[in-house]
Amino acid sequence: MLPYLFLILQILFAVFFFYLCIAFITGAPFVPSTDPVSRTMIQLAHIKKGMTVYDLGSGNGKLLFLAAEKDAVAIGLEINPFLVLLSNLRAYVSPYRERIKTYWKNLWKTDVRGANIVFVYLLPWKMDRLERKLKKELKKGSLVVSNSFIFPNLTCVRKDEKNHVYAFRIS
Repeated sequence: MLPYLFLILQILFAVFFFYLCIAFITGAPFVPSTDPVSRTMIQLAHIKKGMTVYDLGSGNGKLLFLAAEKDAVAIGLEINPFLVLLSNLRAYVSPYRERIKTYWKNLWKTDVRGANIVFVYLLPWKMDRLERKLKKELKKGSLVVSNSFIFPNLTCVRKDEKNHVYAFRIS
């Protein structure tokens, strides 16, 4: 029985590692934002009650919970099914279960037109492609808050250089 348990654990580890690699290729590997950076992202977003917030590559869902605390509808898109399961389980047992949902989706193939605010923490060489996608899909006036990396052609409207967080308005 023990060898089967180890086999199952090895298979789960291999699948988890596979999704970590896929995430690196498609957007960015899972690197959780620190608490100060996460709070800064929320602060620069100026979230109002009833807004819809998307986190592209939502990881463990930290930003989703912080946005839900501000009475936003928080939607996470994550390519790693283990992280989707973790986020959804955490949301289910939280007081924000009605306002948080994480989906197992590729951010490049998912429409984000419903977002008022988008959070991103991608690799620098993906920012140009993401900018084109967001300009095409988001309505004018939507805000994009980025951890660490800037968009090549969007104007930064707010920033916290200490924490490397930048907010951009879609025009």
